[in-house]
Amino acid sequence: MKIDNSKLKTEYFPKALKVLQDCIAIPSYLQKSELDAPFGPGVKKVLDFIIKTCQDLGFKTKIGKDFKYGYADYGEGEKLLAILCHLDVVPPGNLEEWIAPPFVPTISDGVLFGRGSLDDKGPTIMNIFAVKYLMDNNFIPDYKIRLVFGLSEETTWECMQSYIANEQIADIGYTPDGQFPLVYAEKWILDCDISANNPINYEVLGGDAYNVVNDIVKYKGPKQKEISEYLKKHKISTAWENDFLVVKGKSAHGSLPERGINAGTWLFKAMFENGIKDAWSDFIANQCHQNFQMERFFGDLTDESGKLTANIGIFEFNNQSQRLTFNFRIPVHCNVEEQIINIFNDFCKKNGFNYATKAIEPRVYMSKDSELVKKIMSVYQEVTGDLKATPAAIGGGTFAKAMPNVVAFGAEFDLENSSMHSYNESIKVSELEMMLEIYTKSLVKLAKF
Repeated sequence: MKIDNSKLKTEYFPKALKVLQDCIAIPSYLQKSELDAPFGPGVKKVLDFIIKTCQDLGFKTKIGKDFKYGYADYGEGEKLLAILCHLDVVPPGNLEEWIAPPFVPTISDGVLFGRGSLDDKGPTIMNIFAVKYLMDNNFIPDYKIRLVFGLSEETTWECMQSYIANEQIADIGYTPDGQFPLVYAEKWILDCDISANNPINYEVLGGDAYNVVNDIVKYKGPKQKEISEYLKKHKISTAWENDFLVVKGKSAHGSLPERGINAGTWLFKAMFENGIKDAWSDFIANQCHQNFQMERFFGDLTDESGKLTANIGIFEFNNQSQRLTFNFRIPVHCNVEEQIINIFNDFCKKNGFNYATKAIEPRVYMSKDSELVKKIMSVYQEVTGDLKATPAAIGGGTFAKAMPNVVAFGAEFDLENSSMHSYNESIKVSELEMMLEIYTKSLVKLAKF
């Protein structure tokens, strides 16, 4: 089947962009559950919006009986080609850091700003309209094509657990939630807590999620002025809010902690350097601060998928209890239990802390010589003409971990400058347009035996 690029760009893309803007306008981050809305009213609203959109476009649709996922189908094949998407987003964080409100989609100088524009509403909408183009032009796939809409990818993955327990598993598929050309390896992801009930004479509070670099913390305790001066000397912004010193950093995706400025670790570094020395400040200032690979702690674990990375997301400290959260991205060939958990647990026992594993996401590792990788690479190269592109390994965790025979295929073109999970999340309109073309042409190849 030959794709009419002009028709795709002039007829389908403007409609896709309008739907995307309407979708971004729905604040779909995790909130308190309500009736028929296990992840909160915003997430339920965005699911209803997408399902209604797909129904109007001619798809067969379904919402899971527990309201934790939905999907849209095209085709009648017995085998399933699944496109695993997600409609939830990370919280917006400090609204003052956005150049435009995060849920007011704004196009400026050819760039679309808004929470979810890149992760993952933009790629999701482009895939919907890629399939819509095929549907309108009488393409008959050998596989049934199913767009699965997850609702808790950024948090618990309950959506995918529920889908797998109740629905057909993919025979082949992709998730448009990584980078181009495709991702052949995804690191292990470990979320864990360190806690204690030690007497301390300060309070620290900040952070929204394990997988987001902490960008703002509040501190009440000794030497606030000295700490503020230390931070200012190191070009870290501070402010005052009642009796609290507010430290401002820079948000980033938890898999790329070096892209952000962790306000919490900078605070503890300043505390330590100003004489506030206890087990917590010693550990955070000397083992964690700016030590994104924690090589002094675990050693060098680098393999073909890269280095270990560590992100501290949440700080909850008062004079009765303390909690610190970690998000580790662990190289694919590591033994997580022996090389990470046991070492961390032993350290905690020796220092009066408690260790708790909260979640482990398995690795993805598919040989570059596998049939699926070769097929997608050939499709991508044929569509884009980019013969130099090679499969990538990433620290991010995608729905490719949920099912066999699934890899991350797009949608980030420039991971080095990614705005995922950051303030002012954005994507170039031209990249969305290219994305639509890539997925449309790729599905023609992938949906045939």
